[in-house]
Amino acid sequence: MANAKQKKGFTKKILGGSELTMEEYAAYITALKAKPFLTSAEASTLFEIGIGRVRSLMKADDADFVVMTDTIRSRRIHRETFEKYLVSHGIH
Repeated sequence: MANAKQKKGFTKKILGGSELTMEEYAAYITALKAKPFLTSAEASTLFEIGIGRVRSLMKADDADFVVMTDTIRSRRIHRETFEKYLVSHGIH
């Protein structure tokens, strides 16, 4: 019996190159939905928007969902605020 990861159509590739089974992917998305702050790659995966689009939205003047962290040049996205931003701008 073949492993589910070996069957085409039963896996999902995420940013970073990881390939997950559909069960692993569902668990990953569920975990992202529970996180208050996301990286741009996580937001891209969760909201199914390209990483470039997420990064350009983070640079917008009205990007009130961007949070600076203690480390230099590290920004995070406040998930709930970003979700509201996407809805109000008709992006998602």
